[in-house]
Amino acid sequence: MSVSILRTLNLPGWNYKISFEGISILAPTKRDATHLAQSYGEALSETALKIKGKVRIGWRGCKHPIEFFGWMASSEAPQPSETAESILRCGGAVFCSQLHIPVELLSRMVSAADNELPVSIVRQDNRKQIIVNQPMADMLQTPPEVATQRVMNNFWLPEDLAELEQRLQNQGRFTWTYSAGLNEQAWAILTTQFEAFEVEGVWYRQGTCLSTPQLVPIPPGAFAPAA
Repeated sequence: MSVSILRTLNLPGWNYKISFEGISILAPTKRDATHLAQSYGEALSETALKIKGKVRIGWRGCKHPIEFFGWMASSEAPQPSETAESILRCGGAVFCSQLHIPVELLSRMVSAADNELPVSIVRQDNRKQIIVNQPMADMLQTPPEVATQRVMNNFWLPEDLAELEQRLQNQGRFTWTYSAGLNEQAWAILTTQFEAFEVEGVWYRQGTCLSTPQLVPIPPGAFAPAA
């Protein structure tokens, strides 16, 4: 590991150990863990590659540590157990269908797992919902492996989706009350805090639902195939 990382790990409140699996780092707080991951993600991935293991960053009370694998710094394909696909099979509190997860997405997944409110993240380029936490899956009444494959065009009215994307481009972050599909059999009025963010040249939007869904009749044209 780099001198900068070792200097951090030798500060009061930090601890680490080496095992046959790799290196486990214990940070004083979740904020410290996230900051380390965001600041030294590339170096931690290279360390995992060199030791042919993984680097795990946790904190006291942590249920879902941030993990770095050697494939993140390599051109080789990852093992299934080293990707987000494994999360879908482990009964975790957050679920992701995207294979490559940059550090910022990892930190947002950790935050979503700890959030009691429903949280989802959608890729803006293909409008695919790739991350949901357990409260969101419960609210949508949809299995996580299905919810994280959802193309959002099918669950919004075209005019509302266009307005959402325009407001994200203009404002970046805002709270909005609107109506949308929970699943193919239910439509509801929702109040959600939306936030647009960019990671490695790809734009995403995060939605945190702030209200209990109010079911309403499914509007004409809902769930119609995209033109």
